[in-house]
Amino acid sequence: MHRDYRFLTVLLIFGFSILLCVSDTHSSPTQDLHKFLPSTGEVGDWQRDDSPQEYRGEDLYEYINGGAEIYHDYGFKQVVVQDFKNKNGKAISLEIFEMEDAESAFGIYTFKTRSEDKKVPLGSDGQLSDYYLNFWKGNLLVTITGFNEDKETIEGLQVLARAVDAKIKVKEEKRPRLASVLPEEGLLPTSIKYFQGNLGLYNSYPFFTKDVFHLKEGIKGDYKGEYTVYIVSSKGSEVEQKKFDDVMRSFEESPKYMDVKLIEEKLFRVEDSKGKRMFISVYKDSVFVAMGAVDPFLAKEIFSGIKENIGK
Repeated sequence: MHRDYRFLTVLLIFGFSILLCVSDTHSSPTQDLHKFLPSTGEVGDWQRDDSPQEYRGEDLYEYINGGAEIYHDYGFKQVVVQDFKNKNGKAISLEIFEMEDAESAFGIYTFKTRSEDKKVPLGSDGQLSDYYLNFWKGNLLVTITGFNEDKETIEGLQVLARAVDAKIKVKEEKRPRLASVLPEEGLLPTSIKYFQGNLGLYNSYPFFTKDVFHLKEGIKGDYKGEYTVYIVSSKGSEVEQKKFDDVMRSFEESPKYMDVKLIEEKLFRVEDSKGKRMFISVYKDSVFVAMGAVDPFLAKEIFSGIKENIGK
């Protein structure tokens, strides 16, 4: 009996070790990011300044003090950082982030870009801001940052971006399914934000500090009519009516919201403490929110279009 007990203990330890290895393999980096770094001579007058730096997993907190958590929320694996300079002393920093998958890369890309940024033809999507440029391709996010807004630096951002883009080979573009569910009419494409955790959603609009929606994934878009639409897909398989009741109750019980009013079955209205009006509905495993310059008729039209897109 004693021998059998020891044998069983060894099996349990061995099995647990295998699980740890599988888990570690799943979350570990899968690519050599150095191969995407441009060499001196490939990017005009720009040349590498010092050796590249790497950060993996929890080491990201050493590199991004106070901002690493959102990357992990989106499935961060590793980043390589390479600085560049030119003969006039201008400096640019290149970061290539490997994320869990293409959806994660798209998500962190939308988190880092702004609706007022200028779209550029790089990767699957690219946007140029005042002095930095972001694009995503496959499961990679590329961020290139200058340290001023002069013409030489802005041109350098784009030279480096094109060189990196050419090195990243992707068989197919894979956006999240929710990206095609937002109604297209009046949508401002550069305003889209994709969430894979409650932290991302909270940074877009702080509905609740707790994960009231049980977020699995979500998306947000701004529209020309000065309103915003959120679609939040939930974890689990809660009955639709119960989900609606739970969500409505959460708004009713929060001191941040007022004037909660049921409009019709599975549709209610609410205002936040700043007077922003929202209409909220539930369909299957998703919560729909329309906020801003919206009335009940427009809200129902928006939600009907979302349901139709989900069914496609």
